[in-house]
Amino acid sequence: MENQKKTETIYKQKIKTLDLRLKELKIKDRVMGIIKLVLLVIGLLTVFRVFSANPTFSLGLFVFCLLAFTASAVMHETIIRKIKYQKTLKTINENEIKYLHHEFPDSSATGEEFKNSDHFYASDLDIFGEKGLFHYVNRAVTAMGRRCLAEWLQLKAEVNETRRRQEAVKELSQKLDLRQTIAAHGMFIDDSSKKLHSLYRLLKEPFIILNKKWLMGFIVVWPVITISTLVLLIFKVSLMVFFSFVLSQMVVNKIFFKRVSHIYSLTSKSHKILKAYSRIIAEIETGNYTSEKLKQLKERLSVNEKKAPVCIRRFSILLEWFETRNGMLHFVVNNTLLWDLHCVFHIEKWRKQVAAHVPQWFDVIGEFEALSGFAGLYLNNPLWTMPEIHENSFRMEAANLGHPLIPEAERVCNNIELNQNGKTNGNLAIVTGPNMAGKSTFLRTVGVNTVLAFAGAPVCAERFIISPLNLFTSMQTSDSLDKHLSLFYAELQRLKMILEGLSHSEPVFFLIDEMLKGTNALDRQKGAIAMLKQLMRSCANGIIATHDLELTKLENPGEWKKSGGTYPQGIHIANYHFDGYIKEDKLLFDYRLKQGICESFNA
Repeated sequence: MENQKKTETIYKQKIKTLDLRLKELKIKDRVMGIIKLVLLVIGLLTVFRVFSANPTFSLGLFVFCLLAFTASAVMHETIIRKIKYQKTLKTINENEIKYLHHEFPDSSATGEEFKNSDHFYASDLDIFGEKGLFHYVNRAVTAMGRRCLAEWLQLKAEVNETRRRQEAVKELSQKLDLRQTIAAHGMFIDDSSKKLHSLYRLLKEPFIILNKKWLMGFIVVWPVITISTLVLLIFKVSLMVFFSFVLSQMVVNKIFFKRVSHIYSLTSKSHKILKAYSRIIAEIETGNYTSEKLKQLKERLSVNEKKAPVCIRRFSILLEWFETRNGMLHFVVNNTLLWDLHCVFHIEKWRKQVAAHVPQWFDVIGEFEALSGFAGLYLNNPLWTMPEIHENSFRMEAANLGHPLIPEAERVCNNIELNQNGKTNGNLAIVTGPNMAGKSTFLRTVGVNTVLAFAGAPVCAERFIISPLNLFTSMQTSDSLDKHLSLFYAELQRLKMILEGLSHSEPVFFLIDEMLKGTNALDRQKGAIAMLKQLMRSCANGIIATHDLELTKLENPGEWKKSGGTYPQGIHIANYHFDGYIKEDKLLFDYRLKQGICESFNA
């Protein structure tokens, strides 16, 4: 708790600094408002000829007021943007304090859209959903960041990539200002997922102009000739010449109207979003990094010496020009300068030069945000550690392992070591104990920390060593009316998935809570024993929680012989338990994992 209080002090100090900045900006805001009001009043007085005794002075004063008001309005708008930005930073720090106390301020960042009941472990371990792991870790403010984090929490990374992420997370945990600056810029992006999808579609659209040389020449030459005919009016050339050129432009615009409108529909109101993205990319691109992963991300933001922030900002300016399509003067400008086709032409030129790299640039944002989420975990939880990935043989060893989603004051940590005899594979822990003693929570604790470890994140432990493996779970199985599945059949499907996982090159690590709950006691016992024997013969590794003491006998090689089987060489089975005790007529639990078999289920 003391360590988290130090982290909380960091956030509180930043809030204090931001409050001082906001106080200064609000004073400037009021001053600029007064200046604008004074200039407006003076300007109106000159319009109503209050100073008509000297018309020249009045006109000069009016022009001065107009220019000064315009400049003041621009400055005032800048101050207002700064106030919004500082308020956003303050909210970010206030939210971090809430996360420290296991409050979840952002109810929209639960990852509900990534839920998949058929995933190997995501549903059982509550990876997604309200107050789930994704909700706790996520600090992404862009669609790419949320998607990347969801992928990392569902797909084990290659070992070297995991280590690269770990180093990046350590470095980013010390770059709090950078992480918060990027988050603040991202919070000004509205409806980014839909707009981003439209922009990706735009990148794949066939060219309208670049593949038509005659049209490229036409949109350059024809507007020049059209404007030139206006100059010729001085020499008494008929106005009809000008209108004939305008008419020809109207015909061309009509021909390409549908295709131009389609391009506009894909880019409409996207320029502000792109400006925000360019600021985010600029922050990433200008950072100085020592870790290999962050250096790689930075390198991916350059194309032939062209910087991604500059390219994205230029694209946003092109789209802003295209937005004049909705203006009142659009009809005139478009039919004298072929404005729409010029905009499309420059957009297509931009696409040809850099569009192939745009998805990569946005992927960099996504990866950076995912790493930032892990970095936040590392900073907020100083007692957590980076796991060690052990490649040579199976290993699962943890000291003071706790569930990340349980507040530190309430969390009970445990030790676990599955390969005590140095067995390479075929390690099984059978956990017994009464209801509410902590069996299911312990399984989820192991599972969630395993997910974090393979994603490249810190884990809630003093020490955590684990080998590359494929995680499977069968814990929260339920019947499904929409899929017409009974509870028993749904459990069989999960167990089948575990067995199918044995065909993979990497070892299987399973977590099973009360196997075959959906059938009677005798069949459940026979089925569970048969299933565990099959898993052990296949050298799988895992933990099973059960009330059935018959399963604990599998630790004894002689028990295998009774059923006509042989105890597989090289495997290791160990029994653990949780128990309870009576104190002052109350049933209490210490939630401590102990070696051996539970002796009492009715403490």
